[in-house]
Amino acid sequence: MRIILAALICCASWAADAQNAIFRTYQEYADSAGLPVQGVIDVVPRMGRFVVTYTKDGSKESISCKKVWGFRYNNILFRIEPEGDMPVRLMSHGAVCYWENGFAHLHMQHDTTEASGFEYGRVAYLSKDLQSDIVPASFKDDDTGSSSAKFRDAFPAYGSMLNCIGEGAELDSVRQCVVEYEVAVEEGKAAKP
Repeated sequence: MRIILAALICCASWAADAQNAIFRTYQEYADSAGLPVQGVIDVVPRMGRFVVTYTKDGSKESISCKKVWGFRYNNILFRIEPEGDMPVRLMSHGAVCYWENGFAHLHMQHDTTEASGFEYGRVAYLSKDLQSDIVPASFKDDDTGSSSAKFRDAFPAYGSMLNCIGEGAELDSVRQCVVEYEVAVEEGKAAKP
């Protein structure tokens, strides 16, 4: 019985480690060919930039967020958004990809809590699919030059959802707008881009 229990513990710890990986490109993610890492993955500020920290072969390592497409930590996909080189966590993937602040979600993973604040980044983000550009979920009426405004112009099918999100200051409101859009697409009441 002890041998079986020891084998299960070893397999469980191997499976936990195997699920953590860093991806330099979308293709590495799609091919499940990223750099496998052990233990905790984190993103921290270091000398004016953000770096991904992790353990590889027993030693602490770090890599600039500028060199990382994303990472999988505890079977959760995080990407590095391009404007601030900060992590975002994938929350839903359907007619639109909905992302939330990665710092908050990493803190929740590390501390096993249900909520966390954050010092850097925005509340929420959107992208058309997993590999396309990620933009802040902030869609002000008078904004014409930001990446969010360009996203709005490029994908008019998202119009009602983006109008609902507005400035995107309230997380629960942004979540609700995304859910309503996804339901409308499923029911055929809204078009996908």
